Amino acid sequence: MLSENLYLPEHLSCKHYVSDYSCGFVHRNIKSGDHVDLADRFNHLIFVLEGAVIVSYDEFANRHFKKGDVFFIPRTAETKFTVVEDSKLTVCVFDAIRGICEKFNLHSCWSICKDMKYDFRPVRIIPQIEAFLDQIIYYLGQGLKCEHFYELKTQEIFLILRWFYTKEQLSLLFYPIIGQSLDFKGFVLDNHLKVKNINDLSNLSMMGRSSFDIKFKKEFGMPPGEWLLKQKAKHIKIHMAIPGVTISDLLIKFDFNSATHFTRFCKQHFGCTPSKMMATLQGKKLNTGLSA
Repeated sequence: MLSENLYLPEHLSCKHYVSDYSCGFVHRNIKSGDHVDLADRFNHLIFVLEGAVIVSYDEFANRHFKKGDVFFIPRTAETKFTVVEDSKLTVCVFDAIRGICEKFNLHSCWSICKDMKYDFRPVRIIPQIEAFLDQIIYYLGQGLKCEHFYELKTQEIFLILRWFYTKEQLSLLFYPIIGQSLDFKGFVLDNHLKVKNINDLSNLSMMGRSSFDIKFKKEFGMPPGEWLLKQKAKHIKIHMAIPGVTISDLLIKFDFNSATHFTRFCKQHFGCTPSKMMATLQGKKLNTGLSA
């Protein structure tokens, strides 16, 4: 089984960009059994043109996508991506929503998203999207690598989505990045794993703590401290499912000062010890070498 980063357009692999908007397209034929690694600093809008894949990201496990599906994986997501049938995938890769029209359109979906239960499901590719993707595949096949061209094409695909899909469909697709303030939500999602506490995140935002807390609760529906703990627990659970991972690995990665502290955290958020949680997720009894 192969495992490689398949979805970074060539012009984005360079150190310096002509534009501060990083985006592009990739088309790949991938064999059954291959694993795909995504570049975690980019969003991925993935079109399944042939075959089938199984994708897990964050708390959403083993979602099946087939020919004709389009799905979205946000940047910084913890992702497991396996091809189960020989597949053809075209991917729109972008770092952020930049255009005024795109932002306005996704912002207008907020009223739908706030009452929606998101479950990481696809929408279907329509003929207008098929025609657009045929053009992209042709240009890629001809070796066209102009960054500005693909920036315009990224704007074009968002215009097509806006015109031919309903707000309900767009909400289902882009739920992870839709918010009352797309820039603020994007900032939090990009940086919450890079800081140790709320003060660090507030300082990084260059907002006063009080203003930050108010804006955060308005955007995420809960105080920032509660949200950060939930995110930390979610990422710990994802890493617990990785075969061979140990409690020592998790203590270091998630900055716990002792096994006791980690055990207390797990009992609070998972209702059991780390060892029991890992055994459940991996389907076996683990010998971690540490008391839990």
